[in-house]
Amino acid sequence: MKETINVVWFKRDLRINDHQPLLEASNLGLPVLPLYVVEPDYWQQKFSSSRHWHFIHDCLIDLNVALTQLGQPLVVQVGDANDVIKRLHLEYNIQGIYAHEETGNQWTYQRDISIRKLCRTLGVALHEYPHNGVVRKLSSRDDWSAIRNQRMAQKIAPKPSSLAPLLTCSSIPVPDKDHPMFGKPFVGTVQQGGRTLAVDDLKGFLSHRLSQYLYHISAPGLSSTYCSRLSAHLAWGSLSVREVVQSVKKRKQQLNVEEKSDLVAI
Repeated sequence: MKETINVVWFKRDLRINDHQPLLEASNLGLPVLPLYVVEPDYWQQKFSSSRHWHFIHDCLIDLNVALTQLGQPLVVQVGDANDVIKRLHLEYNIQGIYAHEETGNQWTYQRDISIRKLCRTLGVALHEYPHNGVVRKLSSRDDWSAIRNQRMAQKIAPKPSSLAPLLTCSSIPVPDKDHPMFGKPFVGTVQQGGRTLAVDDLKGFLSHRLSQYLYHISAPGLSSTYCSRLSAHLAWGSLSVREVVQSVKKRKQQLNVEEKSDLVAI
């Protein structure tokens, strides 16, 4: 008899904090299969780069550690996402797939459409959650700002307390950074990824760079010092946009209070 599970499909949301699909799936009492699919066709596209994979690799290593601590390690598969879902459907009784709407490009958008069709065919419920500031199916562009601001103001979702582990589970190791699947090795360095460094970079921005960010971000000699260093973390989801928005807002309020205190002291 096949084991009944829920699948959480990680894409550009490589974290366990402020991750609504993971939290929702973890609360249902069934074993959770946390899935990351390495899609070879994606890495053949002109927009992909081995530089991206170096960052993602770091994120996946951190994510696996975090998920293991919750009770169920990350499951990594290589192949077309549709084929991977079909294989899992044969192996497990999948009650639902939980995922964020991916903010990518036409390739990932079309892939997600094909996954929705596949899930309907297989009779598997697909639960998709909004991610970042992108609002799909807007009836009017004038509505975007209010919806986006409402999302950013919502309470940050806590990480799950635990995950019910799978009885049986097969996974491959995260492919090496210089695996030929990801293209030719690049010359130079790349920012390190992962949740641990994402939090460090955010703390450094809030503590040291934020107050001078707007004044120096366009200055060639100073922008590298005062930039946020958060872009890659936001692109691949080791931080959520909501975490950054709320952290920056809180820090600006603190700076305003400190500035007013200094004026009173004078």
